[in-house]
Amino acid sequence: MTILLIIICLILLILLALIIHDIIRIINDLNYINQNNSNGEVTTSTNFPLLKKLAQACNFNLKTNQHLKQEQAIQNKQFNQMLTNLTHDIKTPLTVSIGYVQLLSQQIDGKQRQDLLRVQDNLNSVNYYLHYLMDFNLIQEKSKNLKLTQFNLSDTLQNELFNYYDQLTSKNINVHIKIVPNIIVNSDEMLFKRIFQNLIGNIIKYATSDTTVILSKINNIIQITFENHTLENINNDNLLLNRFYTADDSRNNHSVGLGLSIVQSLVTTLGGKITLKTSNQNFKVILTFKHLKYKVH
Repeated sequence: MTILLIIICLILLILLALIIHDIIRIINDLNYINQNNSNGEVTTSTNFPLLKKLAQACNFNLKTNQHLKQEQAIQNKQFNQMLTNLTHDIKTPLTVSIGYVQLLSQQIDGKQRQDLLRVQDNLNSVNYYLHYLMDFNLIQEKSKNLKLTQFNLSDTLQNELFNYYDQLTSKNINVHIKIVPNIIVNSDEMLFKRIFQNLIGNIIKYATSDTTVILSKINNIIQITFENHTLENINNDNLLLNRFYTADDSRNNHSVGLGLSIVQSLVTTLGGKITLKTSNQNFKVILTFKHLKYKVH
């Protein structure tokens, strides 16, 4: 009788060991599938009905989740494409309208000119928000596929500053440029352009005097600095990187608090780092890139 009990216990221990082994196997399979975004399935090494049902239930959930992910990916792609088409469809007539309004405002005087200037201000506001919409879509697209080309980063920065020359001049902002010439990098030029455009737009909105723009290479590290004075009192630098935060509580400048948040996303996408430094109404943005492939001619 004792021997029989021992045999039964041994059999139960073996069965328990097999069950534990299969449960561990299922857990490992699930962890691998989840961590590697795999389309695999969990398997068992025994024919215990309960464990087979557990594996089947897990595989059913995995297939359902995979199907939902595929549908979500398709919907996201369709949404992004629709957003791209929509923003471009709006951008073209908007640009033409702004151009016509500017032209007409130079040809008439009095109340009609004041009315046109109000129309122009509203069109500029639409253009301002449209740019943010385009940037959000750009971030989503570029986070997966960067378009890497070799280009002159020094020239790209200088050209963007030149494009905003009239707007900077109208705000009585003189830009002191300290750019190391002919820094050639292999990266996504479009993202760098949008970074520069957002930072220059930030200067136009908030700067109260001259601004300094620096592009340098220090110990194989590329650093880009935008520095200016502002009337805004900023107690916490990091708050400015929060989405929708704006230091202008009155919202007189129509800021939605997205500019620096978008810059941070774009810089991160390019593998860089953004640092903000503020003191005595002096505002400085420092962009640091350690892993850009570059050369200086």
